[in-house]
Amino acid sequence: MWCALVLFVASVVRGYSGFGFSSILMAGLTFVLPAAQIVPLSIGLEVFASLGQARGILRYIDRQKLLVLLAAGLVGTPIGVYSLIVIPDEPLRVAILLFILAASLVLLSSPGFLVQITSPALALAGLIAGIVNGAAALSGLVLALFFAVTGMAPQVMRATMIAYFFVTDLWTGGILGLSGLFTEVTILRWLTALPVMAFGVWAGSWWFAATPPRSFKTMILCLLVALSAIGLIRVVLA
Repeated sequence: MWCALVLFVASVVRGYSGFGFSSILMAGLTFVLPAAQIVPLSIGLEVFASLGQARGILRYIDRQKLLVLLAAGLVGTPIGVYSLIVIPDEPLRVAILLFILAASLVLLSSPGFLVQITSPALALAGLIAGIVNGAAALSGLVLALFFAVTGMAPQVMRATMIAYFFVTDLWTGGILGLSGLFTEVTILRWLTALPVMAFGVWAGSWWFAATPPRSFKTMILCLLVALSAIGLIRVVLA
């Protein structure tokens, strides 16, 4: 029942915002499953969630921005992996979560702050997201923070993030598959989780459609504050 509840909440958040699924799943399921089993479960479900949302988001994806983000992210990921070798994992993760928490709180108190979307800004955001992904697997929070201050239309922001995570999750999933981490137990868990996830994503998508566009940025920043706080609590309790 606990796993189903965590999965449903994560799916609703994913359906609404386009990100946050893995963060919530990891935070909630670490009480009952080892991380090595949660990661392949999460990656597979993320891919299924993106496929389920594809029909409703395809026309909103900003393909040019998506390509810049992906290209810069591919460059940044090896840098992040190297950083993980040089810097201990826990302090690095705490520093990233503290930055996202502080930045989100500042932006909530300064609602008029916007960043112009230029190719250099996109490339920098993609590079940082790639570095963070390689170092701490928190690229979703970084990209959401960037998009929240761009003034991008909510539909475009959400659709572009979903497309970004679909590509990166396919890449990560391929690596996990070649490493033998997709076991029969993982596949059974996917099949068991799909009905709950499908209903949660549908509910989150309905919530997004019913939300006034002006309040979407505030909701994203509040979600970033919550996810960062959850991540910090998880590090403290670990």
